[in-house]
Amino acid sequence: MITSIIIGSLIIVVVVLYNTIISNLNRAKRAWSDVITYEKLKQDLIPQLTEVANDFKEFESDFIEKVTALRESISQLDKDDIDVQALSTVEAKSNALFSSFKATAENYPELGAKELVKELMSEISDKNDNVAAALTIYNRAVEHFNNSIQMVPYNLVNSTFAKKEPLENFHQSGTVEDYDYKPNF
Repeated sequence: MITSIIIGSLIIVVVVLYNTIISNLNRAKRAWSDVITYEKLKQDLIPQLTEVANDFKEFESDFIEKVTALRESISQLDKDDIDVQALSTVEAKSNALFSSFKATAENYPELGAKELVKELMSEISDKNDNVAAALTIYNRAVEHFNNSIQMVPYNLVNSTFAKKEPLENFHQSGTVEDYDYKPNF
C-alpha cells in the first residue's frame, strides 16, 4: 500500500514537472511569436517610406535598397522557428534604416516638415518600442524555460522524458560586447 502511494506520488510529481517544462517552452514560443508579429507590423510602414523616398529625389540613393533589404529580412522571420540570429539581422537593418530616415528628415527641412514624415516617425518609434518590449518578454520567457530544464529536479525529468535543449536569448549585437562593466559571476 505504501509502495503504491510512493509510486503514485512520484508519477504525479514527474507529470507536473514535465508539464511545467512544456508550459515554459510554450510561453517562450508565444513570446517569440509576438516578437515576429511586431517585426512584421513594421512592414506596414515600408510602402509609406518608399512613397516618401520617391517624392524626394535628393533622398539618399541607397534608401530604397535598404527598405527592400529590410522587407526581405522581415519576411523571412518565422514565428514557429526561433532564430535569434535572423532577428538580430533584422534589428540591425531596421535600426540603420530608421536612423537614416530620421537623419534625412532632419537634413531636408521640406521633408521633415511633411505631415506624413512626422506620422511615420511617430509610428516607427511606436513599432520599435513594441519590438523592444516583446524582446524583453521573450528573453524573460527563455530564462524561465532554461532554468526549468537546468535546475533540479526539472533537469532530471527533462533529460529522461522531455529532452528539450536550452533556448538562446536575444541581444542586440554590439551592445553587450561594447559595455565596459563585466559582472563578477
